[in-house]
Amino acid sequence: MPTHHQENISAQSTVLLEKAGGLAVLTLNRPEKLNALSTTMRAEFGAHLQDIAAAPDIHVVLLQGLGRAFCVGADTGDLPTTPLAWRDRILTAQQHHMALIRMNKIVIASVQGAAAGGGAALALAADLLVMADDATLRFPFVRLGLIPDGGCSYLLQSKLGVPAALDLMLTGGAMDAEEARLRGLTRRVVPRENLAEASRTLAAELLALPHGALMLTKSVSRQSWSQPMDSAMAHEADAFALATAMPGHQRALAAAQARK
Repeated sequence: MPTHHQENISAQSTVLLEKAGGLAVLTLNRPEKLNALSTTMRAEFGAHLQDIAAAPDIHVVLLQGLGRAFCVGADTGDLPTTPLAWRDRILTAQQHHMALIRMNKIVIASVQGAAAGGGAALALAADLLVMADDATLRFPFVRLGLIPDGGCSYLLQSKLGVPAALDLMLTGGAMDAEEARLRGLTRRVVPRENLAEASRTLAAELLALPHGALMLTKSVSRQSWSQPMDSAMAHEADAFALATAMPGHQRALAAAQARK
């Protein structure tokens, strides 16, 4: 969780970046929108990722969201209007998540409240997941007439296992922090009020370890599950674009707009 100081340092940027002592902290900064990802926010996030990747003195990255939710996915007020525009949006999300997976930094996601849709995919792209006891990973895609995006399908099946992942995705289901712990998706579930401290403590522990060993361990481990990732991501982007043009999505979108 962000500190009180972080809340005061910037009201302009939708993504904050702080770098100090080998740690980069990326904070999603749209608490009034539950950190829903707008086009502007994605652009800022991508620019910060490039900055972090190019910084040899940064060894650990901490992802967090300001406010009561980590990230609820795409901003429904800033959606593409054509299948090709949707495809471009999905490719951007994929690029960001793959950058986290492939960078030679250890990435921690600190998750409170809802991590839904693309927000869940973002959390899954981290190497280590710290969850508050009120955190929930939500996969509502099929309820919206869509398919999982941002590499979510691939990441969830790789990290959780195919049967449980399919159950969540095919039912538009959700997984709370305790279930995530029991299924091995995380070893770290803490009271909400302790999330910031627990996440920072983990980051400090990692920074105290030899970075070369951490980097190589991440690289070796990644080889065991990420080899088919590129082809899976390409298929996902094309399939998502197709889904946006299908009647089921149009009906779900109209129903969602009518509820506003």
